[in-house]
Formats: sequence, C-alpha cells, structure tokens
Amino acid sequence: MDNPELSIVLPVFDRERYIGETLKSLINQTYRDFELIIVDDASTDASLQIARSFDDPRIRIITNDRNRGIAFSRNRGLQEASGRFVAPFDSDDIALPDKFRKQTDFLKQYPEFGMVGSWARMIDENGRLLRRNWKLNAKPERIPAIMLFRNYFVQSSVVIRSEAIPAGGYVENFDLGEDYRMWIEIAEKYKTYNLPEYLILYRLHTQNIMKSDAWKVMKYDQQIFQYLFRRLEIKTDDQVFSALFNIKNSEMIRDMNQLSEIEKLLMMILQQNAKLKLYDQRQLSKEVFNRWMKCCYKSRTHFWASINKFLSSPLTVDLYKSL
Repeated sequence: MDNPELSIVLPVFDRERYIGETLKSLINQTYRDFELIIVDDASTDASLQIARSFDDPRIRIITNDRNRGIAFSRNRGLQEASGRFVAPFDSDDIALPDKFRKQTDFLKQYPEFGMVGSWARMIDENGRLLRRNWKLNAKPERIPAIMLFRNYFVQSSVVIRSEAIPAGGYVENFDLGEDYRMWIEIAEKYKTYNLPEYLILYRLHTQNIMKSDAWKVMKYDQQIFQYLFRRLEIKTDDQVFSALFNIKNSEMIRDMNQLSEIEKLLMMILQQNAKLKLYDQRQLSKEVFNRWMKCCYKSRTHFWASINKFLSSPLTVDLYKSL
C-alpha cells in the first residue's frame, strides 16, 4: 500500500486463540488509510497461518528467523512503518471501530501532541467484560510527573506521531517495560494525553505476564524505577525499592517506619527535581502530595499515628501551601 497515513505494528507470538479476533477489529475500522504490519516472532502454533488467511492488501507479514522477543519485534515493525502516525498494538487486544479515526483526527488537530492514548475496558480470556477499567484522565501537563510512579498508557491504546518516536525505538533489554520506557522519552519532548473514552478492549489472561508472574513484575518495576531515578540522581537501593513498591501498590502499610521511608523518598524526589528541573515542579508537587495522602490512608490501621504523621509532615505543610 502506497503512503498510508497510519502504520499499525502488531507483533505476534503464539496467539492463535486471539489473533483472529484482533485482526478483525483492526481491518474493520471506520478509518481506512493504514497499513498493518504483522511481525511473527517464530510462533510455534497456528498464529502465522491465521494471519495469512486474511486477504487484505493493507496487511504485510514479516517473520523473524527465531524467537527474538517483543522489543525486537516491535522495532522490526517500526523499521518497516511508513505512516505519518504509528500505532503499536498487542495481538490479544481488540480495537473498537472508531479508535484510529478519533486518534488521528486528534493528532492532526493538535500538532504539539506526540502521542495520544485512550481509556481501556478490560476483558478476560473469553472476551467477557471485567469490572476493572483503565480510566486515567489527567491533564497533559500532569502526565510526566505521574509516570515517575506508574505507567500511564496501555500499549494498544496509543497512536504516536512518527517523528516523536525516540531514535532506536524500543530499548530491547526492557522486554517487560519497553512501552513504559518509550512513553517517558516521548513525554519529555511532546505533550501526551488519553482521550477520555473507551477505544480498546484490553485482555487479561493466564499468558499475560503482567498478571500471572509476580516475580517478573517486580523485576520489571525495579528496572524501570532504576532508569527513572537514575535521571534524578537518586540511588535505588533496597530501601528505596521498598518505599517505591509501597507507594505503587494498594496494600495496607502496617509499619510506621515504612511510612517514614516513603516520606523521606518523596521529599528527596522534590529536592532533586528542584535542582535538576526534569519535571515541572508544581505538577510534580501535586503528584507527590497525592501519593503521600494515599500512603497515609493506607497506614490507617495506626489511625492516630498516621493522622499525626500526615498533618506534621513537610510534605503536607509545605506542599499544601504551595498548591
């Protein structure tokens, strides 16, 4: 296909159960001006045969000589992409019919934005809707600070302006956090945003590492936090990792010493950013204050101690005055 406006990049590895439904959702979009680049990462099941069964001139299929990993496959697709915009997509998710029309329209209307995502409804392995949704609606100026603590975008939800993609594409030793790492780099130079509507169905199933393997998720978190906090010149030792995991997860904080370590880390983040100016200090202060409130609430089993800690902390006293 000559000069498509959008390139959809779809890496595939052993997804025979889902790939057909995913491909149908992509080729049946109301938006038509795209190429669909499928990168098969040496699948051992019928994924490649299913992909080849779709007779559509917009589809191109590339095969790896051996299993190379998700970041390699995404990069190979990026190298083949010729569109003005690029949409990474996962081979078990589903795009709702107007997804690409709405997102390309947004990027054409607002050239200062390098990437736009959307909300996501979550489904199980049988396609049933779950109660969990990905519904993040912060203003663009707040998003870089949020991403210091968590990934803000779902891979399949985003469309990226081609010139906003970092040189070299995805970092290949970030095979669980390759998307998060790229979003951070894009947000350094461009505005980013999630359209406030559900445009994809994001599938959770037993083969989804981010759901099923707690140890790998922890290693992924450590790797991305090391990258983020190295930029702030903060050493990520075990004590810092423990504080970060307590900030990120939803579990109760039952040890007041843990809350003190969280307070110490959040204050250090603000101090280092004031010196290095990596993030807008006001937006970062808002996000730190938000995280601090949530952590104090998670320590509510020590009711009076947590209230006293919250009210007396510089994170409360000083930040509240400045916001």
